[in-house]
Amino acid sequence: MRKILFIAVAVLSLTSCMIKTEKKSRTITVTGVGTVSVENKEANLVLSVISRNDDVIKASSENAEKMTAVMKAVTEAGIGTDSLQTSDYSIWQEEADRQYSRKSAFLYVVSNRLHVTIKDVSRTGLIIDAAIKAGANQMNSLSYSAGDTSEAEKQARILAARDADQKANVLVSASGLTLGQVINIQEHQGGYATVKNDAMYKTDLRSTPISGGSSSVSVSVDVTYELQ
Repeated sequence: MRKILFIAVAVLSLTSCMIKTEKKSRTITVTGVGTVSVENKEANLVLSVISRNDDVIKASSENAEKMTAVMKAVTEAGIGTDSLQTSDYSIWQEEADRQYSRKSAFLYVVSNRLHVTIKDVSRTGLIIDAAIKAGANQMNSLSYSAGDTSEAEKQARILAARDADQKANVLVSASGLTLGQVINIQEHQGGYATVKNDAMYKTDLRSTPISGGSSSVSVSVDVTYELQ
């Protein structure tokens, strides 16, 4: 009889331990988002000089002359040589058009692409004007960057944490519960998006109006709270 009673007590004790081990605390997880707007400080301009001729030597020579003039013009406008980089140089053939050649069925096309980093966004229009006047005849892209965004990321992180806390309090209060301590935080970098205005060109090219716009730096956090 004692042996049976001992076994029963042991089983009850084991069952009690298992129940305590499997008991989980109630939690709530919310996502907070923080966004900070920063003014763009740099512009990245990619432009090209494209030349056509039925003689490849002449096409190449003409292209080199014009690109040399373009590079000189932008440096005189305030761009350092360390901010200039040839990003592509290519030669190919295309079917001739009568306006270019009546002697050959094909033309040689020479393209020289230049990447220009403009560290003062306000001078972007002047740089574009100088390059076009000097011989650039194709603009490939114009983009902007805010430079160092580490401080903006810190601010966005704080805003994301506050947003998560506010959301959690609203949800918990509506449920009649009490918000407990933070159990886990997971951060997601949202990167930054650039809001830019396209260039508008004037026919007389006296000054191309350019607005660098701004970039938004975003951070999101998943925060898990204990419920009481």
